[in-house]
Amino acid sequence: MNDTKAVIFDFDMTLADSSHAIHKCTNLVAAKFGLPTISRKKVLEGIGLPVEESWRLYWGDYKDEWLAYYRENFRGLEQSEIRLFANVLPTLSKLRAAGVKTGVASNRRFARKVVEGVGIAPYMDAVVGLEDITKAKPDPEALFTAMGRLGADAENSFYVGDTDIDMKTSVAASVRGIGSATGYFGKEKLAEAGAWCVVADIAEVPPLLGIE
Repeated sequence: MNDTKAVIFDFDMTLADSSHAIHKCTNLVAAKFGLPTISRKKVLEGIGLPVEESWRLYWGDYKDEWLAYYRENFRGLEQSEIRLFANVLPTLSKLRAAGVKTGVASNRRFARKVVEGVGIAPYMDAVVGLEDITKAKPDPEALFTAMGRLGADAENSFYVGDTDIDMKTSVAASVRGIGSATGYFGKEKLAEAGAWCVVADIAEVPPLLGIE
């Protein structure tokens, strides 16, 4: 597929394992406000949602004071403990060497901070977070915004993500979605959500697009 112009990625559990960091910091918030402790498995269910929605999933509620406390005390801790998946840098290097533009479209606020924190900002031509849009994924606005910044369109773009939300976003944007089975959702669930193709490792993406 030599006509590929852009590959856009989700961030959490697609490019980086943030589950342990989010799990740790979520439970520090829980301890502060007397909320139930959340398992890592439950945290994985909520990764990909805006934080307000994930906390409603965990605790059936959300309060601004929880988020304010988290931002003041734990945002830096969380970001310092996020780790790139092993094959991310070689994959991004291959794509860019082939002339493909790369970007991130995430339901995180201030997504650029984590992109910079794990050292991949130089590999990204566009980073779109919640601060850049009015509607979170699965609304396609984030993908449309990223494609606009990359000078690409749906026909020559791909979106790589690990959740059903990511695949539903790609369908809504008429972009071919590549499901990455590196998070909570397995290959079958990603396919059911509309994935054009599903991979077990991000290193499979360039060959899938005809890039060796």
